[in-house]
Amino acid sequence: MFYTIQVNFIIFLVLGYIYENLAYRWYTQNSELLALHNAYRRNIKYGNVRDQPQAMSMLKLTWSHKLAEMAQEWALQCVPRRSNMTMRKGSKWTYVGQSIAFVPKVRQAASVWFEQHKNYNFENNTCEANKTCADYKQLAFADTTHIGCGYAMCFNLTGLDKVFVVCNYGPGGKYANRQPYDPIYPEDPYYLP
Repeated sequence: MFYTIQVNFIIFLVLGYIYENLAYRWYTQNSELLALHNAYRRNIKYGNVRDQPQAMSMLKLTWSHKLAEMAQEWALQCVPRRSNMTMRKGSKWTYVGQSIAFVPKVRQAASVWFEQHKNYNFENNTCEANKTCADYKQLAFADTTHIGCGYAMCFNLTGLDKVFVVCNYGPGGKYANRQPYDPIYPEDPYYLP
């Protein structure tokens, strides 16, 4: 009897430690993703992105637990594509954008999406042939205010070295016929810094 209580207590302590460690890691990774998104958006706002104009305005993103919950549900499915729109309903936004990535570390997903700016021609609102830029456009969508992300190790898809990262954005901004933000051109004679 005493032995059973000791074993149960040890199991309880170990599980508590694991849970606390996972919760801390989850919180840290979410904080990093949010901070990276806002840093990239700040660079866009101030014209610090090569071959991309400065943004007239760019809203700061805040974390949405609802968007994160939906993203986590999709990440755990381990399906290597975006979820359909009906799976992203139930939030306060009529359109929820989504970006996905398979990366070695969760925080690298934001970098992968941001680097797509190299494939994006802002003037023509087009991606370079055979390349993607939709995730960059979502990251740069000025009117997006909230983000929530989820992730999972999908061994059947990625092996042991990649994480499936899913981020949902509210409101979404991947409009094919619309640039992600209104530009400012300092050379414009009417521009007032």
